[in-house]
Amino acid sequence: MMIKDERERRGWSQTQTAKAVGITKAAYRNIEAGIRKPSYDVLIKLLNLFDYSDPRVLFGAVTPGNPAISVANKAE
Repeated sequence: MMIKDERERRGWSQTQTAKAVGITKAAYRNIEAGIRKPSYDVLIKLLNLFDYSDPRVLFGAVTPGNPAISVANKAE
């Protein structure tokens, strides 16, 4: 997933990023690792934080096997 690359490119820690979107570091780490799907609200906050409108930039291409992205596309 690109979310880690984008965070690191900006020089942000997982803790800083998690705090900016109002979740714990553990929750953010799980989202970044693909273990957990972000809630709709957190997804919107992440997109705004990273200045993107398309969740596929941060989370990869939309595929039938990737339900986190399929749900996220409702934001488009």
